[in-house]
Parts: sequence; C-alpha cells; structure tokens
Amino acid sequence: MIDLNQYYQITISSNKMEATVVQHAKTNQDETIDIGQVKEWVHEHGIVFGMIEETLHSLSNGVYLDSPLLIAQGLPKKQGAAAYLLPVLFEKEKVADDGKMKVNLKDVLDIESVREGDKVGQKIAATSGQNGKNVLGEEIPAKPGKDFTLRAGKNTRVSEDEQSIYSLIDGQVSIENKRIHVHPIYEVKGDLSMKTGNISFVGNVVINGNVPTGFIVEADGDIRVRGTVEGAYLTAGGSIFVGAGIVGQHKSFLKAKGDLQTTFINEGNVEVGGTIEVAQAILHSTCTAEKTIICTRGKGNIVGGVLSAGEGVHARTIGNDMQTKTSLYVGANEQLLKKQKDAESTKRKAQDDLTKLGKLLKVYIEKQKKQSLVGKEKIMVLRIQHSYRTAKELLDESNDILESLEKLGGPLEGGSISAKDSFYPNVFIHFGKYRRKLVSKHQYAKVTLIDSEITISSL
Repeated sequence: MIDLNQYYQITISSNKMEATVVQHAKTNQDETIDIGQVKEWVHEHGIVFGMIEETLHSLSNGVYLDSPLLIAQGLPKKQGAAAYLLPVLFEKEKVADDGKMKVNLKDVLDIESVREGDKVGQKIAATSGQNGKNVLGEEIPAKPGKDFTLRAGKNTRVSEDEQSIYSLIDGQVSIENKRIHVHPIYEVKGDLSMKTGNISFVGNVVINGNVPTGFIVEADGDIRVRGTVEGAYLTAGGSIFVGAGIVGQHKSFLKAKGDLQTTFINEGNVEVGGTIEVAQAILHSTCTAEKTIICTRGKGNIVGGVLSAGEGVHARTIGNDMQTKTSLYVGANEQLLKKQKDAESTKRKAQDDLTKLGKLLKVYIEKQKKQSLVGKEKIMVLRIQHSYRTAKELLDESNDILESLEKLGGPLEGGSISAKDSFYPNVFIHFGKYRRKLVSKHQYAKVTLIDSEITISSL
C-alpha cells in the first residue's frame, strides 16, 4: 500500500474550518491509489467532516497538484437573529442600493388612523441560530438572537402573551425604537397661517400644506407635512416627514426624537435621534443623526454644510466640481455623549431605588406573614409596588439607551462614508479625532477608519 505521506501534506487552518493538501513529490506512475485509501489517510489526520469529493478523487487519480488544494471545509455557524418589533401598519421594503430598510414617504404621509382595540405591533421572536462544525467534527455553538421585553407605549397595551401591542384610543401610530405609541391627531387642511397660528399638540400633527417661515410646530408624536417647510421650527417626540422638501434659508430648525424623511434639504438645520433619509439632495445644511444619513435615491447629492452621523453617511455624490467645502463626521458627538451620561445617571438612580424599595417591600411581606396589614399599611405596600415597577421601567429604558449608544462611544468600528458615484475634492472626513481632506476625485468609493487611519477603498 502506497504511503501518501511521501507525496502529500495536509494542513489544517488555525480555526479548524479548512484543510488543504499540497504535493511535495510526484507519485510513481505504476502505483495506484484507491479512493478508500485516500479517505482513510485523511481520517488519520483527524478530518472527519466536510471532505471535498472532487479533491479526494484528484488524489486517487494521481493528478499532480501544482498549488494547495482545499480538501475539507467546515460548516460556519449561523448566529441567531435578534427579536424585533414589527409595526402592523408599515410594510418596509428592502432597497438594493444600500441594504437599508426604508419606508415609502408617500405611505407615511398617507398613514391611516387606527381605532381603539386595533393591533398595531407584533413582536417577532429571536431565532436560536444554527450550530456549525469544523473539519475535525467539533461542533461550533451559535449564539441565539438577543431578546427584549415588549413594553407598552403611550396609549397602547401589551397583550397577555407579551407578543402583541394594541391601541387604547383612536389615533395615529408613531414608532420609537422598540415601542409603539398611538397619538391623537391634529390636522390642518392647508398651509399654516396666521389663522391657524403656531401649533403645540400632545399627539400627531398633520399639515396638508406648507409651513412658512417663522411658524412653530411642536408635537409629542409625529409631524407630517405634505408641502414644504421653510424657515420654521419643528420639534417632534416621534418622527418628522416632509413631502415636498425643506427650504430652510438658514432659519429653520427641525428636531425629532425618531427619524426624518424628506425629498430634499436646502440650507436647513436638522437634528434627529434616528436616521435622516433624503430622496434627492442635501445642500449647504447642518444635519445631525444618531444613526445614519442616507441620500442615495434620485440625484443623491450632498454638497456643502456639516453632516454628523453616529453610524455612517451614504450618498451618490459628495461634494461637487466647484470643490465646495463639505464636512462629514462619523462617530460620537457631544450630544451623544451627553445622552449617554444622562442614561448612566438614570440607571444608577433606578438601581438604588430598586434596592431600597426591595428591602422596604420585604419588611412588609415579612410582617404580613405574622399578622394582617391594616389600611395605611396596605396603601403603603401598593405605593411601594408602583414605585418599584416605575423604577424597573426606568432601568430597562436606560439599559436600552446605553446598549444603543455603546457602539457610538468613539470612532466607530464598522462606521463608514460612501459615495456610489463620486467624492469630490475639498471634502473633509472626520472619524472622532482623526481627520482627512480629500484632494482628488474618487469614484465608487468607501471611507472607513482602519487601525487609526482613514482609508479609501472601492465599493
């Protein structure tokens, strides 16, 4: 029987997911190699999984290997998908150009009202994932997807099985991270004017016309404007949707706890806790998003101004032939750091309150075991239980905020700036303390921070 070790050598990768074979001497032509012998030889090296039949037959047929050949390959693990909240009223479509989940702007402007008792959200459970296996037959455990506790928002309730959310009132849905709110609606039939005046409302505000310069619109929920927003002040506890675009004239300020979606932003000032998504162009504007700024549909131009995003900025073109100065920032900014500090303070206080209330509640429980509680004592127990639940909710909320900000604590690993068509000269790129000025044109490019260096690569 031929000794295969005289002619071949097997190497197993450090992660045990691949095994390759190299040939260091030619086999004698009069020697035959049986496929069974090849498999037995491979098994002797501990390889019992993922063998590639084509390579095994090449060895048995005496084919000379002039380069390393893969002889076995493991099965990678598949991590479980995290649980998420699926709003019933929005059907999101995946757009191929940047892989982001997007909502059609017309759909959110035309959102229907819900009725009391309607189901408005469904929790989609985390998946367990699929274990992998290396070439030595060792199982590689996969991590299950992260779960979360479904909690009610404003004017909603969680079902008994804690899997669905239902509306408690007639109103419109507003989505905030892992919560769904239902707000009452204030609707303006046409433009905002001296007749309507400024608006401050506890729910959603729908304006079917324009918001001229000088007006103020404040809403606890979403703000939806079918026309344009000029030099006005808009602030929303939810998201802001502007159908015809923002003509800010360097006088406007739009702030949303959630996202902002619009057709274009020209000389505007926008600040959101989520994502800014613009269909056509962002021109000479100041925009800050805790997550992402996206301008990849239509012309997809970003020219001039200062844009800051926690996770990345993505457009078709950034800058222009006139070399207009355009500044882009990725990573933590001052506002994010303040939000993180506030969340940490809230978390510490909630933990202290839970400890104190837990001890106090234990005293009353022990007392109740010995004798019945009297009227005032029963009321005190109810108050303690209510305060305990409130503190627990604050703790959960602060943990959610800190988790979402954890990856924004510095120059973002995985954060990027991309241009599907072109970057132009005089674009300034900032990743935390790292800075780079583009002095030449780059096409189909992506900018990332690698080993403390701002690097440009092809898309």
